[in-house]
Amino acid sequence: MVCELHGFGVEHLCMEARDQILNARDVATVQQARYALPKDAVFRLDHLPGAAEPLLWVPDVVAGAVRAEKLGEPRYREILGERVIDFPVEVR
Repeated sequence: MVCELHGFGVEHLCMEARDQILNARDVATVQQARYALPKDAVFRLDHLPGAAEPLLWVPDVVAGAVRAEKLGEPRYREILGERVIDFPVEVR
């Protein structure tokens, strides 16, 4: 995800804060992914409380629409149209 975001010119990723262990895992993941970016690339991650930033709710809505489509209910994903870009992600 970091590489894809960087390719779109994103330099600052804001994620919803969870507990310390999960936040640390996010940071470690981004740090590891930065090795795939150009040496001088700028990419920063900040965690914010979900209640403090309503825009953090948007990814939840999009994820719900995409998941519903994968489960056979495409109408919510269809509303989003071309605004959503799907990237294949390898999950280990």
